[in-house]
Amino acid sequence: MADISRNDVATLIQEEYSNVFLDAASSNEGSAAIQAFGTVPLGTKTTNAPVLTALPAASWVSELPDATGIKPTSEATWGNKKFVVEEIAVIIPVHEDVLEDMTEDGLQAITQLGGQAIGKVLDQAVIFGTNKPATWTDPALLPAAVAAGNVFQISATPGEDDLAGSIFQAAGAVADSGADPTTVLSASGLRFRLANLRATDGTAVLSRTLGDNGSFSDQIAGLDASFVKNGAWDAAQATAIVADRSRVKIGLRQDIAVKFLDQATITNGASTINLAERDMVALRFKARYAYALGNTITANGTSANPVAAVTPTA
Repeated sequence: MADISRNDVATLIQEEYSNVFLDAASSNEGSAAIQAFGTVPLGTKTTNAPVLTALPAASWVSELPDATGIKPTSEATWGNKKFVVEEIAVIIPVHEDVLEDMTEDGLQAITQLGGQAIGKVLDQAVIFGTNKPATWTDPALLPAAVAAGNVFQISATPGEDDLAGSIFQAAGAVADSGADPTTVLSASGLRFRLANLRATDGTAVLSRTLGDNGSFSDQIAGLDASFVKNGAWDAAQATAIVADRSRVKIGLRQDIAVKFLDQATITNGASTINLAERDMVALRFKARYAYALGNTITANGTSANPVAAVTPTA
């Protein structure tokens, strides 16, 4: 009687990865940008979304039999925001002996790392513009804030321009442009820097609430806070980003998918890995996203600047 080989149970292994460990690689855990702004489902690689580019204007009408008594005409015009889907992927090879000796927690850790790797690349592109696909023509969040002049450097002197004051100024700049500041993005260390700070009215700058599901949610200066924990945050470039959640759009064509490989040949730089010959298997992680920034017309007739940045002390 022949022994059962790994190939005989490969489909079972793949099902185990798909059904048990896939949740650990979800983009909601890996990407702070998706946590903060959510996603827009897309059905094709390129999607055009209509956006308002000109508002209709009304005016007073008199009862006089002249031009002032004629109701004015006006128009609203729309343009396109283009979502172009691009792919992020990574393959993690593992020796079968190592895989067999791992506990379930070890397998889950590999899956979490794969999801985190994809989330890091997405966050770097959306927040800082690092390796942002050329097809994503809208600026990333920090470059958009710089272009709008919405950058507030933290002063070492307590007062209006200190850490808390700069966050309030950034939120005010977004609001002044006609957008609605709702969200703060930062490294997780900001939570501890703000722990004992208070606004001028005595209220805590940072507040934490316990949700029904047992998890905590944070607010900074009354704005929902999302902390980047995947290594994407560049503290030298920014301390915090304030944004209008409704105007930062991350298109989702395919969320993170995990595929089990055991017969493939993988290119690793100048060398190759033949999984079957090396008694190795691999997990392939793949996701497809798009990005657009809604710096469109506002009720006051100007283009919104939906992002502001707080930068570190010189």
